[in-house]
Amino acid sequence: MTIGLVGAGWWTQAVHAPAFKKAGARIAGVYAGQSARARSLAEAYGVPLFLEYGELLEEVDAVAIATPDTTHVPLALEAVRAGKHVFVEKPLGVNLEETRKLLREIEVRGLVGMTALTARADWGAETALAVVERIGEPLVFRGAFLADYLADPQAPVPWRGRLEGGGPAGVVGDLGAHLFDLVAWLMGGRLEAVFADTARFFPERENPDWAVVSARLGKARGGLELSRVHPVRPQRLFLEIEGTLGILRVEPAFWGPAEGARVFFSSRPGTWAPVPLDPGLLRGRDPKETFGVFHFHELARRFLRAVKTGEAPSPSLLEGVRAQAAIEAVLASAKQKNWQEVPYV
Repeated sequence: MTIGLVGAGWWTQAVHAPAFKKAGARIAGVYAGQSARARSLAEAYGVPLFLEYGELLEEVDAVAIATPDTTHVPLALEAVRAGKHVFVEKPLGVNLEETRKLLREIEVRGLVGMTALTARADWGAETALAVVERIGEPLVFRGAFLADYLADPQAPVPWRGRLEGGGPAGVVGDLGAHLFDLVAWLMGGRLEAVFADTARFFPERENPDWAVVSARLGKARGGLELSRVHPVRPQRLFLEIEGTLGILRVEPAFWGPAEGARVFFSSRPGTWAPVPLDPGLLRGRDPKETFGVFHFHELARRFLRAVKTGEAPSPSLLEGVRAQAAIEAVLASAKQKNWQEVPYV
């Protein structure tokens, strides 16, 4: 299968490009403007740098899109309408309406769409999924994704902090997509209602730096925190799910080597006991590979397999749309200061 790289930032260079090459795709070109990074990426893989997106689409079976959030859906729609499969970074878009439109276009054409929800290829998260039934019926969930990438108030504001590139969601889209999807995936449902507060701590930013969310999923109640201004490295993601029989805690390896993921279980009542990571879930990957590289080797493999077999990939584009629905409800709740139902998708 031939694939085009759309975007030439550090994530494409360090993660997307090597992952798709290792998975067996033939990289056919790069579309990312005329920057030095774009030329360097194209040269590194011995492929053309396309200045017209349509010309790239003529040469590929699929595209991997890693560009500013506001451009995800427009680029993906153009590819889909040209009959190409799409692998799209999260958050899938900047509003639910546009992501639903993309989903409809893909379904009508029978193409494969996949959202890069990284936790679904995490060694710890996959291990947690295999043992989550040990907690019994879920009662409470709590979690956080705390990062420092905008912690310095004196640093230049990147596109993620601006409406033009990051859209209105800010941290709710960038980190919330991961956490909301992790909750839904491990609990086997979807976030149904939220009550949220957001804040923009530094005036140069144009979208939220921080959010706290109360949420409902079935009978379970939960609390989630998101921050991109947490001043302490490394970034960390965790989720606890408390049930009638016990509690499970997962700490995906979203920093450092994949073997750093941790899973713990405690009976009710009890104390934390580590759950060994299942080596069968490595699928040939090196546990010493770092965050992103380890995860995308598996995500790229799933994408190529879905294109070949026609089966739905995990995470699918639908799951990206569902994460977008939660993002939109959180933003609406923070603005209106009330509970918001998460639109059903």
